[in-house]
Amino acid sequence: MRAASTRRPVVLAAWCTALALTGVVVGCSGGARAVPPSIAAPPSATTLAAPAPASSAPATSPPPPTTTTTAAPPPLPAPARITPLASPPLPGEGVWQPAVGGKLARGYAIYTTELRAGSGYAPAGIAWIDSAATRMALYAGTSEPYGTWLQQGAVATAQLPTLLAAFNSGFKIYSYQTGWYDHGRTAVPLEAGAASLVILTNGTATVGEWGRDVGLSPTVVSVRQNLTLLVDHGVAAANVGAAGQWGAVLGGGASTWRSGVGVTAAGNLVYVGGPYLDPSALARLLIAAGTVRAMELDINPQWVSFSTFTHAGGIAGAGILGGNNLLAGMYYQPGHYLQPVSRDFFAVFGR
Repeated sequence: MRAASTRRPVVLAAWCTALALTGVVVGCSGGARAVPPSIAAPPSATTLAAPAPASSAPATSPPPPTTTTTAAPPPLPAPARITPLASPPLPGEGVWQPAVGGKLARGYAIYTTELRAGSGYAPAGIAWIDSAATRMALYAGTSEPYGTWLQQGAVATAQLPTLLAAFNSGFKIYSYQTGWYDHGRTAVPLEAGAASLVILTNGTATVGEWGRDVGLSPTVVSVRQNLTLLVDHGVAAANVGAAGQWGAVLGGGASTWRSGVGVTAAGNLVYVGGPYLDPSALARLLIAAGTVRAMELDINPQWVSFSTFTHAGGIAGAGILGGNNLLAGMYYQPGHYLQPVSRDFFAVFGR
């Protein structure tokens, strides 16, 4: 298992240069009313006291103006270590490391680690995302969904200075009739009972069952649905052992590269992706990482992808220098999300 500190960034200068050359841009107000004369109160019969005589004491200077001091916001927290599911644990297993190059003014908004779903399993990659310090966005692919969308194909050049991470979405939306909604438009109708990743107008995101935990409202910007909840109330779904209900595995069987995303009780997001996982193993990893509700995203080797990005001069600095995959063996390099891609995906930005 690789410690996070040993990961070498993948140089993305070529991708960024190519993008630059191609120009890819993906209370009430009012005053008091006078009382009408007809209902004005009569003069008071109370005798007013005469004004007090002026004091002969020397005048005193008014007190200095009060200075209000705003306390600096506290540093961003780090998640608690995950208790390993396999014994003995590998060095660093379940220990969170700050995502390389993703430091904000108050600290790191993304932490990553590796964890095995049990003895005999390969390590999976896990990313913890601080919802209060980040902003989520859903991107349409160049071919899925059909049509033209507000954010499409690749992360726009103007957005690169605050880009922290990007990761895969769910199954092909037309093959599985997966609900997809963005900025007031529907590509595939949203279905009641479906597992849904929902992005709100303030940039935060959550995962829940459509119609029970989440629903369409003026504060909802984007919705990406995929199957039903894999984890609910911190417990794996009753049908988690029926692998065929969780997507078709290339070559058959139950184990393959799988990915999922969930929300913790505190409202932070957790992404899990790794090889040789059946649905039950994916659920165990999501639960171990603290999710109370979680959904499966895409599966099979080509489609499981999570990348973090390194910036020159920190976030909002000169630009992206490179990137890191969450786990070795992921099919695409980090630059995949900086150039046009056919499938939809998610991006995470620093606030």
